[in-house]
Amino acid sequence: MTNYLLDVLLGLLALTVALSAFLLWVVFPQGYFAARLVWLGIHKWTGLALTLGVLLHVLLHWKWLIRMTKRALTRLSPSGVTGLQSRRPGDPDRA
Repeated sequence: MTNYLLDVLLGLLALTVALSAFLLWVVFPQGYFAARLVWLGIHKWTGLALTLGVLLHVLLHWKWLIRMTKRALTRLSPSGVTGLQSRRPGDPDRA
C-alpha cells in the first residue's frame, strides 16, 4: 500500500510540475508578475517535493535495484553478448 500511495503522490506531483512549467512557459512568459510569482512558487516547491519523493522511492526499492542491476550486468558479460553460452558442442561457428 505504501508503494501505491507514493506512486500516486509522485504522479500528482509530476502533473503539477508539468502544468506549472507549461503555464510559466506559455501563459505567463513575461509580465503578469503576481500570477507568475505564484506559479513559480508552486513549480519550485512541487519540484522539490517530487525530487524527495523519487529519492524515497529509490530507497524503498534499493535491494530490488541492486538485484536487477546484477542480473543485467551478468547478461551483458562477454560470454553472454557473443552467445557462446548457448552453443552446443558441434554447432558450426557463426560468422
